[in-house]
Amino acid sequence: MPVDWERPEGETIEVAVVRDRAGDPARRVGTLVSLPGGPGSSGVDEILKGGKFSAELRGRFDIVSIDPRGVKRSHPVQCDAGLVKYRPNVIPELGGWIDEVHSYARDLAASCRQYTGALLDHLDAVSIARDVEAVRSALGVDRISTYSRSYGTMPAQAYAELFPKHLRAMLLDSVDDHSLDGRAFLASEARAGKDTFGGFTQWCARDEQCALHGTDVDQIFDDLYAKASRGELRDPADATKPVGAFDLNAQIVQRLYRPEWSRLATDLRVLADQPAGSPLPPATAQPQGKPAPMPEITVCSDWNFDIADQDQWIRLWREQNTNSAPLRAHFAWGAGSLCSGWPIPPANPPHRPQIVDGPPVLIINSRHDPATPHEWAEGVAKNTPDATLLTYEGWGHGVYDRSPCTTNAADQYLINLTIPQTSCPAA
Repeated sequence: MPVDWERPEGETIEVAVVRDRAGDPARRVGTLVSLPGGPGSSGVDEILKGGKFSAELRGRFDIVSIDPRGVKRSHPVQCDAGLVKYRPNVIPELGGWIDEVHSYARDLAASCRQYTGALLDHLDAVSIARDVEAVRSALGVDRISTYSRSYGTMPAQAYAELFPKHLRAMLLDSVDDHSLDGRAFLASEARAGKDTFGGFTQWCARDEQCALHGTDVDQIFDDLYAKASRGELRDPADATKPVGAFDLNAQIVQRLYRPEWSRLATDLRVLADQPAGSPLPPATAQPQGKPAPMPEITVCSDWNFDIADQDQWIRLWREQNTNSAPLRAHFAWGAGSLCSGWPIPPANPPHRPQIVDGPPVLIINSRHDPATPHEWAEGVAKNTPDATLLTYEGWGHGVYDRSPCTTNAADQYLINLTIPQTSCPAA
């Protein structure tokens, strides 16, 4: 693929592609391109490990996927290992300064450019969509169907804007709303954290199997957050490694993905039972002169986060606290703070979908999703021509394989272009 699709005769990279041929060729419908999330997930690994798709779907489609540019086998983004390991303080009330975050972003970008080259300017969803079109052309098929999950819905939507006549069907699972500005993005993510953590605490209150049953879970989190803020919280697997306040928030939200309520309760119980220890010194950046992967900076290629100074950052932090209470923040806060100082303007800035003559679109999303809020799915459905939203009335991130209801509805759409219902009960 060209590094820069505006200069197709210029420098190129290799993009890894995998194809799992239809198991029932006589009933084959066509080619389904599966776009992985992350950003940073490997579509090749996912298919090689068996994928998430039903036997029916694997029988009816050649399933194709890629490692998106910048990921794993496809010219991975590499940055200085010391800078990748270090994260600046992104909590204003604990001494964080946005100028320091911006300085770190510039240093990180310089190291990424050193190890990654010109690709650093072309990691955006539009470039990935053009890669997908090149794969379609190489396969010699006129139209493809697409399945995408989470951040993979970004290049899927870009493909629909650029190449609608080559799309037979587009299934967006846990969709990103690319029409949002930075402030709205951060606020909605924070609300998703509050909503899904609330589901966890309600479960703990009613289920005796919860390791925190009978306790004030919000107060336990407050106590842990205070210990983490003082540098007194340790990683249970490595007592020399601190768990910072922002690390604590991010780990909790990650447990809400499946969701893993039981494991989250046990995690918090173990942390709460830790004996008091002396504060650990804060981490410092240690450039090591060798590369380490960091594909998550792709976010800075697709989003705008305009944070000009400390006062504005503090105002946004207070909004974050209110919207995510009692968690105080969502892990998206760290990405937004970093990207606000990224020295490379986003090649694919936020905008409403601009799809003309595309196919009917199916969007599937959990009612309670910690990463791609249901309000995002509602926004994309409203702004996308001929789109239908199917809501899974439960918790978690990623819907296709949630339940027989969600799998069957998705399969019926992809195989027959029919949508049997617009709601599936929580499993």
